[in-house]
Amino acid sequence: MTGGPEAADPHDPHDPNQHDDRHDTQTTKENDMGTESWVIAAPQQIEVADVASLVVGLTNGAVEVVSDPGRESGATVDVTDVSPRPLRVTTHAGELKIAYDFDGVEGAVDRLRGLKDKDTATVRVVLPAHLPVKIATARAASTVSGTRAPVSVTTADGSVTVTDTVGPLSVKTVAGRVAVATHEGDVKVSTASGRVEAEGALGRVTISTVTGDVVVEARETTPLVTAKTVSGDVTLRLSEGAGVNLKARAVTGKVVLDGAPVPSAQSRTTSVDHSEGTSGAYVSVSTVSGNLTVSRG
Repeated sequence: MTGGPEAADPHDPHDPNQHDDRHDTQTTKENDMGTESWVIAAPQQIEVADVASLVVGLTNGAVEVVSDPGRESGATVDVTDVSPRPLRVTTHAGELKIAYDFDGVEGAVDRLRGLKDKDTATVRVVLPAHLPVKIATARAASTVSGTRAPVSVTTADGSVTVTDTVGPLSVKTVAGRVAVATHEGDVKVSTASGRVEAEGALGRVTISTVTGDVVVEARETTPLVTAKTVSGDVTLRLSEGAGVNLKARAVTGKVVLDGAPVPSAQSRTTSVDHSEGTSGAYVSVSTVSGNLTVSRG
C-alpha cells in the first residue's frame, strides 16, 4: 500500500526553504561601504577579519576581552547569552563594534541608564594584543586581559577587572569596583563609591573617589600618585627602601608612613610635606576625612 507524500519536517536542516528560528542570526555585508554586520538573537560565534580597534557597549551581562599575543589579525566574537532584543556586531574601517543601538561610546552611559533591564548579553572577544579597547556599560561587568594598547572602560556600576596589561588605562565608574593587577603604565580612575585597587609597574596614577577606598601597590617602580577623596582612605605600598615624597592635605584625615604617624604642619587640619630619599615616589593626596597610609617593604 502506497501512502501519500510525507509531511515536511518543520526542523529539517536539509530543507533549504526551512527557516530555523532557533538561531535567528542575520548577516549582511555592504562591500561598497566596507561594512559587515551581524544581528545576534541567539548564542553565536563569529570570526571577524581586518580589525584595528574594539568598541563594546552593553547594558547588563558581562564582556570579557582577551588579547592573544600570538594572534596577528582578526578577532573571535563569542556571544554565549543574549536577551530577546538582538545584539548588533559591526565592522567598519577596521573598528569592530559590539553594542545595542547607541549614539556612541562617549554618551553611552547616560543613555544606558534609561534603558530597560531586558538588554542583557554575555560576550567574549579574543583579539590581537596590540589593538586598543573601549568599553561602555551600565551594569555589565567588564574584564580585560593581556592588552598591549590603550584601554578605556566607562560604566555606571558594573565591576571592572584588568589584568596583565601594558599601556594607558582609563576607567570611569559611579559605583563599580575597579581591580587592576599586573599593569605596566599609567592608570587613571574616577569613581564615586567604588573601591579602587591598582597594582603593577605603575607610572602616573591618578585616582578620584568620593567614598571609595584606594589601594595602590607599586613594588617595581616609583610612581607619581595623585589621589582625591572625600572620605575614602588611600593606601600606598612601595618597595622596601624606596624614596618617597609626600604631600597630603585633609580636614580630619591622618597620614601614616611605615606605621608611624607623620606630624602635620597645621594644628586644626592636616597638612603634610614630607620627603625621604632620592628618586622616590611622588604622592599627592587631597581628602576631607580619609586617611593616607604609606608602607615600604
